[in-house]
Amino acid sequence: MRTNRLFTSFAPVTTITLAAILAVGLAVASAMLALSGPWLGVVFDRTYDGAGVRVEQVLGNSPVAGKLNVGDIIKSFETKSLGRVEVDHLDIVDDPDHLASYAEYNAFFSRQQALWESIASPLFTAIMSDGEKIELTSASYPGPTVLPADFWWLLFFGGVSFLLGVTVWSMRPGDPVTRVLAISGMGFMVGAYSCAIYMSRELAMPSNLFFSLAAANHLGIMVFAYAANLFFWYYPIKLGKGSAAWVIFLFGVAALWLNETLQWLTWPAHAYYAHFVVAYSLLVLFAFLQWRKSRSAPLERSMLKWLLVTILLSLGFTIALFYLPIILTGESIASTVLTFGSVFGFYLGIVISNIRFQQFDMEHWWLRAWQWLIFILIVLVSDSLFVYFLHLTGTTSISLAISAGSVYLMIRQWFWGRFSGNSSRAMDRALPHLLDALVLKQHKIPPDQQWRNLVERVFNPLKVKVVSDKCDTVNIKQRGMTLQIPSLDGLATIDAFCCDQGKRLFVFSDVNLANRLLELMRHSRDIFAAHEKGAQDERHRIQRDLHDDVAARLLSLLHQTREPMISRVASNALRGLRDVIHLLGAEEAVLEDVMTDIEAGAREQLTGLGVRFEWLSPDKWPAVMLSSQQHINLRRIAREAIANALKHAQPENVIMEIELVDGELCFRISNDGTKTEPSSWIAGRGLNNIKSRVSEVGGSHEWGIEHKAANKRYCYLAVRMPLSPSDKLE
Repeated sequence: MRTNRLFTSFAPVTTITLAAILAVGLAVASAMLALSGPWLGVVFDRTYDGAGVRVEQVLGNSPVAGKLNVGDIIKSFETKSLGRVEVDHLDIVDDPDHLASYAEYNAFFSRQQALWESIASPLFTAIMSDGEKIELTSASYPGPTVLPADFWWLLFFGGVSFLLGVTVWSMRPGDPVTRVLAISGMGFMVGAYSCAIYMSRELAMPSNLFFSLAAANHLGIMVFAYAANLFFWYYPIKLGKGSAAWVIFLFGVAALWLNETLQWLTWPAHAYYAHFVVAYSLLVLFAFLQWRKSRSAPLERSMLKWLLVTILLSLGFTIALFYLPIILTGESIASTVLTFGSVFGFYLGIVISNIRFQQFDMEHWWLRAWQWLIFILIVLVSDSLFVYFLHLTGTTSISLAISAGSVYLMIRQWFWGRFSGNSSRAMDRALPHLLDALVLKQHKIPPDQQWRNLVERVFNPLKVKVVSDKCDTVNIKQRGMTLQIPSLDGLATIDAFCCDQGKRLFVFSDVNLANRLLELMRHSRDIFAAHEKGAQDERHRIQRDLHDDVAARLLSLLHQTREPMISRVASNALRGLRDVIHLLGAEEAVLEDVMTDIEAGAREQLTGLGVRFEWLSPDKWPAVMLSSQQHINLRRIAREAIANALKHAQPENVIMEIELVDGELCFRISNDGTKTEPSSWIAGRGLNNIKSRVSEVGGSHEWGIEHKAANKRYCYLAVRMPLSPSDKLE
């Protein structure tokens, strides 16, 4: 339990990142191990079943180039220290598990050790089928590019399966279903990586290493296979006690693996593959029990239908074209790497099923999963047919198989676009426009107009017409030509004609999308209205409290005091408080009115102080609206800047310059008083207030020293405030 809590304490991204590092690290280690032996630069024909081994290809940079040729058959190797070692076509078999008995298995590893010692010698002799002797030497692997494509495919299948399992588990670590998926994914990765290493050998590898890798492969595949059975014990309905199932799983896998590794008992028909048929039969049995138990549960029955399809498509392919042919005839129809690919398809299917039905209720997962499972099935079946019937090489066969799958994808895409009109793309187009309507808060545009704009952008119709007829639901009319959508208040109807500029008809998915968007827009309208009402009520309360309490007290102080200084301070405070009360009641103001108010306030602030004031602004103001918050903050910034100059600089001149540049309001206040560099200032309440007010309006500010007329140096405050598009009147 302590270990479990340790791992579940990580965030999902951290867990997935650690899993990816582990998968990549093991893949690199696998590649290094595969490249560690002697290299001949020869590809041997794995379909040849005669005496010896036949050369299929000699690479250009091979150490035996010019000595061995395509079609040569090597019957044995000879060295001075080891003598002659016979070569059998079984020595280059993909996987020694194909061998039916322990005796054949052990004989294979004995030959592997002898062959490896021969080709690892500095100099050895190849004895050909015609008796010719050719002296050869091996070299080190030049790099990973010489590893066969099957090696990289197995790393891909194993690594992706592990990452899928860990990803699902990281989202719900306490769920036994996701725990089983993570364990099975790890088992599949171990099995695939181990198989990739020994399948990439040219001819032989040390028997101890080979045997260890084969044992790891057995353990990994067993964990995967029986974890799949454990998955069906839990999913979609729990069949019994989970603790008992886990005990049977752990002890069963341990017993099977020890039996194969220590070679205690032999299964009938085949020593290594017979129990996989039993595992598949158990899987079918658990699926049958799940089917019976989910009779009255439609959602669970839907989950099970998906899983049954993946079993039939992927594991059925594996049993029918790999395990059963080997058990019955000793030869498989499908290659080892295609079998791993088929099992990977099964694992991908159950992971997608878990995500689809338990975490994300999104229909496109279902469709895309089917599309890609069919693609994988076409590739696997095509490759098997090309190899089995046309006897093509692995690279040529898989290339043609992928081409066949690609043709399916293109046909599917054309068919889907032709008959469904790509309606699934409407949601992708809807999201950014929905954000415009919900997040950017286009206050100046009425909600119904925003809703109509959203409909136009999402469905891109040829024409949109608003009629006064009452409408409650979204409907398709004129056989798909028209989509009728209610207005936000339901008192009018928006008729959209011909979707995507007439390229397609409206379909049922468009109705679902319109209903979801309508619900979101109405919800957003209600939230915004409630927010505005709450803000207005709060402003009125503050306004009332300031007027009835603070303003009354200041007025009493002003009438009762006989001290001129206190009277002047109280009068200024009362004037400022009345400004705040007035502005709190204001909703919005035209930019020209705001600037007039700021100019009047500045002149009033400087009256009687002997300071010359100059106001520079455009002759004509554009029709721009500012919010009450912008109004208050701009006025307070100007007042604070003038007060700061009067207190610290004793200026003779104060200049305020206003202009609009590239959608920004540029506000500049300068004075010619005593000047110190702004970098030496210690920020007090006044400077901090200016900084916070500029931040509230989303602007920026700068203090500096500049030269003006008569070589006078002026200290200035420059404020830039952006005007959003919604601030402009049209």
